[in-house]
Amino acid sequence: MLYIGIDVAKRSHVAAAMGDGGEVAVEPFEFRNTQRGFERLLERLARRGVSAEGSLVGMEATGHYWVALFDFLAANGFEVAVINPIQTDAWRRVDTVRPAKTDGIDALLIADLLRCKRFEPSALGDEATEELRQLARYRFELVQELTALKNRATAILDRVFPEYERLFADKFGPTSSALLKECATPADVLAADPEALAGLLAEASRGRLGRERADEVVEAARSSVGVSFGSRALAFELRVLVERMEFTRGQISELEAEIARALSETAGRHLTSIPGVGPALAALIAGEVGDAARFETPSKLVAYAGMDATRRVSGESLDSPGHLSKRGSSYLRWALMQGADRARRFDPYFGECYARKMSQGKHHYVALTAVARKLAGVCLALMKEDRDWSPDPPAGHLPGHLSQKR
Repeated sequence: MLYIGIDVAKRSHVAAAMGDGGEVAVEPFEFRNTQRGFERLLERLARRGVSAEGSLVGMEATGHYWVALFDFLAANGFEVAVINPIQTDAWRRVDTVRPAKTDGIDALLIADLLRCKRFEPSALGDEATEELRQLARYRFELVQELTALKNRATAILDRVFPEYERLFADKFGPTSSALLKECATPADVLAADPEALAGLLAEASRGRLGRERADEVVEAARSSVGVSFGSRALAFELRVLVERMEFTRGQISELEAEIARALSETAGRHLTSIPGVGPALAALIAGEVGDAARFETPSKLVAYAGMDATRRVSGESLDSPGHLSKRGSSYLRWALMQGADRARRFDPYFGECYARKMSQGKHHYVALTAVARKLAGVCLALMKEDRDWSPDPPAGHLPGHLSQKR
């Protein structure tokens, strides 16, 4: 058996190979991250008598740079194991105490790790799941971006027009946004025609607001304690931020329609049957889980999400257990915690778990984490069994994925 280690980078990669006994079969060499570079990799290996049969390739999951090479090698018959960089870093500390690190050393290190740890070949997820993962992650990032825009706009309003916040339930909703684009400061409001102001509010609110709200805005502007120094620049920035918020909301709306379509093509569609878990959360969870069959038990999915507890014992010293490892998918961890917070409000199965932990004197987040772990098991069961949620597990359900309250 030959073990081929590849150190992955953006523009070029480095490969090396080891035999069963740890001898170097192929010295480290560099090849480009191009079609010709991939072909050169196969040519170089072939010259040394290395073929797909009897070989295992290992590479780190470095960003997205490994995907194209993985696809190429798999298409040419090679079995490829994708390794978590945390594992290679740990192996490096075992292999040497010297701070030596080059691409060639890393390629040999990966090959040696493959040889000693006997990794199973990896597989890319199916296209529908990969599509769902990309869409769900992009929505997550857009929502984060929208939140950042709101925070920045709020900071400006607090400076130039602090009284504005009490005028609208949602200061960045459609009606308020229409007003801010025209009158971003108290001076702008006072300079505007009251009738035009009332007409703008009536049109933006579809008739719900009008002259009365316009008078409230004018009165707030007249008595505002907002600073006027530099207000023109801040008003311009605020208008731009409001326009960006509107654009981002439009993108999120389009994205959610695509997510709903992609979700319907995967087993993740069953997750929306859990009370409190909507399509966006279901898509993020299902996309990160991927093929549910790769997780034999809920505890493995919990560990994949980085929600497993850490524990260190050395001699008579024992660290207090309970801290999350947070070594896993941060997207999945966030989605499970959000889903748990909603599910415990709307479903007794999860609510009782939360209440039980709180009655034991646990902190809110400790209790919520317990619910999130239970939710992980439920999600795994629904995806594996291809069914909707029910608090009473059906006959023949997967043991351990759903358990009754003790």
